[in-house]
Amino acid sequence: MGLFSRLFGSGGNTDSGSKDTSEPELDIVIDSPLDKEFIHGEFRGERVTFSSVPSPNGEWSCLYGRTGMNGGAPIVLVKGDGKLQHAFAVTRAENVAVANTGHIAVTDIGEADNQDLAGTLHVVAPDGQPSIEHEFDANIWECSITEDGRYASTATHNPDRSVYIFDIASEELITEFETPNLNGPPQEFGEIDGELVLYLFDGDERYRAIDLNGNTVWKSQKLENQDRIDGLLASSERADLEESIELLAEAYELTDDENRKKSIANKLADAHWKLSKEIHKEEGDTDAWWSHLSQAKQYYYEIVSWYDGRKGVAKVERKQAKYHLKDGDEETALQLLQNIAELEEEYDAQLLTDADKDKIENLS
Repeated sequence: MGLFSRLFGSGGNTDSGSKDTSEPELDIVIDSPLDKEFIHGEFRGERVTFSSVPSPNGEWSCLYGRTGMNGGAPIVLVKGDGKLQHAFAVTRAENVAVANTGHIAVTDIGEADNQDLAGTLHVVAPDGQPSIEHEFDANIWECSITEDGRYASTATHNPDRSVYIFDIASEELITEFETPNLNGPPQEFGEIDGELVLYLFDGDERYRAIDLNGNTVWKSQKLENQDRIDGLLASSERADLEESIELLAEAYELTDDENRKKSIANKLADAHWKLSKEIHKEEGDTDAWWSHLSQAKQYYYEIVSWYDGRKGVAKVERKQAKYHLKDGDEETALQLLQNIAELEEEYDAQLLTDADKDKIENLS
C-alpha cells in the first residue's frame, strides 16, 4: 500500500546552506532546534511540521512529518549529536517507535481519502535499509519495538482485530494473537520474570501480556473480572434456574460496563420470572413465588428503556394485579394496571391488553 522511498543515505547534512557538492542534494531540511515539541523544516520544497520520538536511551530520535504533503510523510533518524542519519518517506505516518539501536518502526495508514481497510508496518534499520514492509487488509495505528531492535509489533482494527509480532532479524512474522475485546490496542514490550512480553493496553492501562508464542502470561484485574463474568454467563446457560440466578447475580455485581450490566439484568429478570412461574405451578401463592416475581420486576425496571424491559414490567404487574384482585385489594390492583398504562404512554409502546383496559375501566 505504502509509498516508501529513501531520501538520502547515512550521514546526511542538516545545513541547508552547505556548499559541499560531494553530498547529494537533500530532500529534507530542518530549520528549527531539535529539542522543541514541534520541529519545522522543508521536505521536497514544502513546509513540514515534525513530531519527535526518542529512543529509550536517548541516543537516537526519529522525526516524522505530521502534516499532509504531496510527496508523502518524511521519517528522519537523528543521532544524539543532532546529525541526520538517514530519511525515508511513507504515505502517511500515524505512529513511530525507535529502538536503542536506531531501528525505526512506523505505521503507514495510507492516503487520507482512501476508504479501503489497509495499513503497512515498516521497520527500517539504522543504515536506512528496509527490514520489514508488511501490508494488512485492516487499519493499523499503533506500533512498538524492543529496545534492542530485535522485535516489532502492531495491531489491527476491525474486522481483523489481532496483534502481530515480527522478528526483525529474520524479517518474519512470528506471532499473531486475536484481540476480540480490543480494537487496534497500543502495545509496549517489557519483561516478566526476565522473559520478553508484549503488553496490550486498554486505553491508558495495561490489559494483557503475551509472550512471543502468543500465550497470555499476565492479565489485569479488569481482564480477570471479564473472564470470570464470561465463565459465569456460560455456566448459567447450563444450570437450573436457582443456580443460574446465583451465577448471573455474581456476574451482575462484577461488571461495571453499563450495557453489559443491562444485558445481565435482562437475563436475571427472565430467570426470576421463569422460576416464579415454576413455584406458582407447584406451590401456589407462596412467599417464594412473590419474592421472585418482585425481583423479576426490579431487574426489568433496570432495562425499562428497552422494549424487553417494558414488556417484562407489564407482565409482572399484570400478574401482581391479578393476585391483589383475588385478594380483594382493588385499589392496589388498579394502581398496578395504571402503571402499565403510564409506561405505555411514556414510551409509546403497546403494553395494555384489552382485558387490562376493561379492568381499569371497571375499577376506576
